[in-house]
Amino acid sequence: MPVQMIETRKEQAAARHFARSAAYRLLSQATMYPSDEVFTTLCEEDLPQAQAAAEILDETFSTPLAVFTKELQNTSSDELQREHGRTFTHLLSLDCPPCETVYTAREIFDETAQLSDIAGFFRAFGMDLVERERPDHITVELEFMHVLTSKEAYAHLHHGAEKARLCRVVQRKFVEEHLGRWGRQFAHQLEIAASQRFVVATATLLDAFLADEVAYLRAQPEVLRVDADWRTKVSEEGCTPAECPPAQSGEQNGNLIQL
Repeated sequence: MPVQMIETRKEQAAARHFARSAAYRLLSQATMYPSDEVFTTLCEEDLPQAQAAAEILDETFSTPLAVFTKELQNTSSDELQREHGRTFTHLLSLDCPPCETVYTAREIFDETAQLSDIAGFFRAFGMDLVERERPDHITVELEFMHVLTSKEAYAHLHHGAEKARLCRVVQRKFVEEHLGRWGRQFAHQLEIAASQRFVVATATLLDAFLADEVAYLRAQPEVLRVDADWRTKVSEEGCTPAECPPAQSGEQNGNLIQL
């Protein structure tokens, strides 16, 4: 195979994964506590990168992204901060908990094991959490996928197919065991609970993108179900929601740091 063709294929693969990374970054920022700094970064950096990514990703991302963009342009950080406090409250939102183990842990021992497993994923890639954040918060799990997809893109360009394949294997495993199990359910609950149009648009975009990612990675996460009363949730068996504080990092512009 001609060298030029090989290089073109590597560049195309890298472009696809950089596009996925930009989408994960956008959604991580959009689900974070909307401090003034976070809101500015979302508008001036993350949105333009996601719009460029939409040219590579299919229309199931670009169509809801257009609505997301319109609603972002019609809101402010102050408005989103008020909506964030109303939707997630200061303790645990029973309408749309933003933490994985509220959806997936059947008992306290499950919660401990799952939090430890998520932290193990981070450590395996030389990452750790900033102070006070939970590893199973939606914005943290999305940020971790942003890191993994960026590493896959970089590996295609600089480290070869084997290291790129390793990044893909970890992505599939993380989606199957964690983000893919509950991320779409969170998006559905957020869409119901939210009263602000930008937050609804965020939920719609998150749901569409995660559906595409599960298919793209050929992941097979457990499908979670909830009954009409969220306060009694089920995942094959019933369990009781645990405490899960919302992310209110304020000055943080990200949740994971390189060790």
